[in-house]
Amino acid sequence: MLLIIGLVGVIFGGACAIVASNKSRDVLGWFVLGFLLNLIALIVIAALTPLDKAPAAEGADDKRRSDEEVLEKDELRKKAAALAASLAQSREKLSG
Repeated sequence: MLLIIGLVGVIFGGACAIVASNKSRDVLGWFVLGFLLNLIALIVIAALTPLDKAPAAEGADDKRRSDEEVLEKDELRKKAAALAASLAQSREKLSG
């Protein structure tokens, strides 16, 4: 009986550790929680959002990254506007 309980704990602990690794969280801690709490720990780690891997001390990189994101969003808006205009022209041709 103890063998089955231990095996289930290792399986759930391993599953929690894998999910925690994918979400940049503490693997060993989540393995222990998964071993002890089984399904409850697996549900909790699956519901958590991933941690940001980038250190917060890089201010210049954050500024450059946000500028690039703004440019990408502007390009997407332009493409969306062009697509909407093209769609409107197609609708006019079909209905006219």
